[in-house]
Amino acid sequence: MALKSFFRAAALIVSSLLPVCLAVPLVAQQTAAATEPNQATTADSSITTFRTTVRRVVVDVVVTDADGNPVRGLNKDDFIIAEDGEPQKALSFEANGFTDGMDYMPPKLPPEPVNTFVNLPSTPEKGPLYVLLYDLVNMDNEDQMSLDANQHEDQVRSRQQLMKFIENKPEGARFAIFVWSDGLHLIQGFTSDKATLLAAVDPHNAKPHIPTVYLMGENVGRANPRATVVILNQLSAYLNGMPGRKNLIWFSGTFPLSLAATKDDGPNYTEQIKSTLNLLAQNQIAIYPVDVRGVVVQNWHANNSMIEDGPEVSQKNVGNPAVGGGATNSTTNSGVGAPLITGSYSDMDVIAVATGGRAFYSNNDASSELVQATQNGTSYYTLTYAPTNHQYDGGMRKIRVRLTPESAKKGYRLEYRHGYYGTEDATPNAPGLSDAAANTTSGEPQRRADDALDVNMKHGAPTVHQLLFAAHVHAVGPPSKGTPEQMAQLGRQQAYAKGRKNEKLSSILLQKIAIDYTVMTHQLQLQDGRPMNLEIAAAAYDTDGAVLNNVVNKATGDTGGPSAQPAKVYRIQQEIEVPLAAASIRVAIHDANTGRVGAMEIKLPLAPENQSASTTDSGKVGQQPN
Repeated sequence: MALKSFFRAAALIVSSLLPVCLAVPLVAQQTAAATEPNQATTADSSITTFRTTVRRVVVDVVVTDADGNPVRGLNKDDFIIAEDGEPQKALSFEANGFTDGMDYMPPKLPPEPVNTFVNLPSTPEKGPLYVLLYDLVNMDNEDQMSLDANQHEDQVRSRQQLMKFIENKPEGARFAIFVWSDGLHLIQGFTSDKATLLAAVDPHNAKPHIPTVYLMGENVGRANPRATVVILNQLSAYLNGMPGRKNLIWFSGTFPLSLAATKDDGPNYTEQIKSTLNLLAQNQIAIYPVDVRGVVVQNWHANNSMIEDGPEVSQKNVGNPAVGGGATNSTTNSGVGAPLITGSYSDMDVIAVATGGRAFYSNNDASSELVQATQNGTSYYTLTYAPTNHQYDGGMRKIRVRLTPESAKKGYRLEYRHGYYGTEDATPNAPGLSDAAANTTSGEPQRRADDALDVNMKHGAPTVHQLLFAAHVHAVGPPSKGTPEQMAQLGRQQAYAKGRKNEKLSSILLQKIAIDYTVMTHQLQLQDGRPMNLEIAAAAYDTDGAVLNNVVNKATGDTGGPSAQPAKVYRIQQEIEVPLAAASIRVAIHDANTGRVGAMEIKLPLAPENQSASTTDSGKVGQQPN
């Protein structure tokens, strides 16, 4: 009944009987580091307080039986953890995704008024987040292209495999799609809706989509390990703070990356590799490399003089599901180029094993195996431990997870990350406040990049419904040219500052957008009767996902004491100036008293409304939450 009442309240959003909470500028606060503090407290302020920090290592373990099905019913005592051969005590244990139903099934909503949105997804949700990285830079390497009848066969084949994978993906699995071309581009934020995902893959789609063919790979980092490290760091920074396991499915033709740094790599690159592997570990990101070349039957490198005299390499692991994810129809390559092919597969296995994923290669139907791996990946066990080795000298620390002898006899297979670098920095290198959650005009201290509000204000982040709300988003008046003060503020945003820091921006047309939030009061009330403490944020993005403008405010008000008769709903009003080039607007509410967050992203332009409450068609600025 509470949900029904909430949606009735959303429909009455313009009711004058509802109390209004004023939006006031938010004073940003620096949040604590993502470690586990142990603090001795005392009422006597003159007594010294001691603080210690306990570092925890998080290990996600996917356990499957001989038929590849997830294994249910294991508990903490079934696992044995060791670091560098030393036994470790599991401090926490959690079984994730083993329920038969969806993690979340959205209710059937009544029709909302025009431009009124509720932060609930339209499709079910199940399991961890999945990122599809479509790597056009490393497809169709130069040697292959010179011999292929169709020089872009890999790109065509990979698109077909990707579409088949999406069409058959498990219900509720939430995917985001990134393309690596002339940089890293988010073309579709997290959604479980197949039609939306397929539209992003369709080259005929007028909205952001995967390019039909990309020809500039040699100019932007093809076969360049350093460029690959940069991309993985960017993905890690984007996913930083999003809870739980994240599976990165990497479609490519080659994988120019070794996560095992060597003395020959040089000190700078070695540190980059260490940082990258630790970021992947700290953000619970497992990599699933997918070789889009399928079954390799042509040795493109047979005439390469650089490897003609190269040593023979054992192929016992090529296509072996126990090592990577190679399919049963793998082939044995002949000729002097075989070691290079095998080496490529070996690199994929190393990437997958190091991060807790699985490699897929030598298979013309990788999409079928990916569907199975995705289904298995929704069910996993999470263990944490505090390392007994407190000397953080930057060296590699090897993790080994085994099952007790009773469980091991059943032949179960375990997938988990196999190591990390023991550095002094116990938390990810936070890239600082994202533009979407900064108050650019206040000059206030920055918030952390893993702050609850900041994380959920990232373009394309999942819809969050811990705290339910409705938002009526509408234009106020016609567009107008930005003032010098407004242009100065825009000049500090990511989309305008890049390459233009020393330029004076010309005035552009801005549309004022009003956002009327409606929140059910019972979600905000505490037993101690504390006053309401809400943060509200809005950010506008362009088609490339760059933030155009943003605002963060604090809502003040009183939910009423225990003896008071509080109103059923509260309204909060917020305004933001949005350039007409904006493609979406993201809104969020964070309850600082309880930690709950609600967030959603709305496509632009908005639908026309009554002329008195909105603007003309020339200034219409989503009709549906992304």
